[in-house]
Amino acid sequence: MNALKYWFVDENNKAACRYMLVDAYNTESTIHYYIKNGFKPLYKTELSEKAAFGISESEALKSRVLFFDLKLISD
Repeated sequence: MNALKYWFVDENNKAACRYMLVDAYNTESTIHYYIKNGFKPLYKTELSEKAAFGISESEALKSRVLFFDLKLISD
């Protein structure tokens, strides 16, 4: 994961990226992996994420959108 983060901020990489986004499986182990690597949920709650994607409250949320701010490592 760190290799990807540093690749995006490398001066030889011409991509203009500020954030990395992932659509992660909504399992405890997967979410833990991304949180451990500095990612944060884009939506504060699963309920607000369901609302944003038009998923009914009674349906299971199969994935979560998480982001990492590359500015945290580019300095």
